[in-house]
Amino acid sequence: MKFTVPLEPTGQMRARHSSAGGFSRTYKAPKQRANENRLLAFAVQHRPQEPLECALELVVDAYMPIPVSMPKKKAAQARAGELRPDKKPDASNILKNVEDVFNGVFWKDDKQIVSATCRKFYSDHPRYEITIQPAQGQK
Repeated sequence: MKFTVPLEPTGQMRARHSSAGGFSRTYKAPKQRANENRLLAFAVQHRPQEPLECALELVVDAYMPIPVSMPKKKAAQARAGELRPDKKPDASNILKNVEDVFNGVFWKDDKQIVSATCRKFYSDHPRYEITIQPAQGQK
């Protein structure tokens, strides 16, 4: 299955920690939770009826916005695919965010992912292009 999510790609943020009354707790930042909810709201319309149970390959193409401050010459190179984003968020954090949000919805557990790739590009239309397919040799 292949689908597009028209949101600016974001990375998985670090867990937050606090303590009160001598007890420590770990939680997600409100911004992280909001980003995850938006991603899931757009992607859920493409989910399978039941979470997949086979070994999977995941490809996430993250199209990042072209910075307004980028010089016109470099912006043209970015649009042509000659210049790729090397800024935050990290590709690994974008991939981890997708894995965590889709866990239990598109697949039973992210341990089923045997191959994962995240590629970052620039675009005037920020988005995720996500491909989920059975691993080679799987049905």
